[in-house]
Amino acid sequence: MIESIDTIVQIAALLFCAGISLWQAIRHQSRAWVLAVFFFGSYMLGDIFWMVCLIFYGKTPQISVISDLSWYASYSFLYLLLLQTAPTKAGEKRHFLQWLGPAVSVALAIFFMQWGEILSNLIYAAIIGLVFFASIGRLVERDRYHKQRFLAVMAIVICMMEYGLWFSSGLFEGETLANPYYWFDMLLTVNCLISLLAIKKAVTK
Repeated sequence: MIESIDTIVQIAALLFCAGISLWQAIRHQSRAWVLAVFFFGSYMLGDIFWMVCLIFYGKTPQISVISDLSWYASYSFLYLLLLQTAPTKAGEKRHFLQWLGPAVSVALAIFFMQWGEILSNLIYAAIIGLVFFASIGRLVERDRYHKQRFLAVMAIVICMMEYGLWFSSGLFEGETLANPYYWFDMLLTVNCLISLLAIKKAVTK
């Protein structure tokens, strides 16, 4: 019951985010907002498949490839959104701190292989590693990425909430509020809503 409510609330929030993004994309003819539509929409499609399995089978899907493909796409669009909102100035510098992101994502992928498929974890490591890499780059270059720093923070937080979900699903069981899985999922939903403000700030000229 808790998982169903949690998923429905998240689907509703993502639908709202996708709707606002679509309206902004049409209003401003903005590629960044189009990418935001795909980011929220892709994640929502993964949730919808998850919800369908809960409704018709009474349990989460045993083969989650459809949801995984949707979530792969979602984080890929998040990475593209970070690139799209970057200033159009040449000569972006690479900071050594940026490599901490991919290093962390690879280390966590190896850890999560005890519960999940090797290929799936490697794909997530690559995509989220790119998100971390781009986000940290925007945080360390304060002068160049002043307006994009909020979006970078939100991207990192969303990815960390995702990792929190994976930790919780592997270490905790039970459909109760004592399970931190649902708290991480609620925080992920809230952060998606907040990220609308971050995207708006990043694309404002």
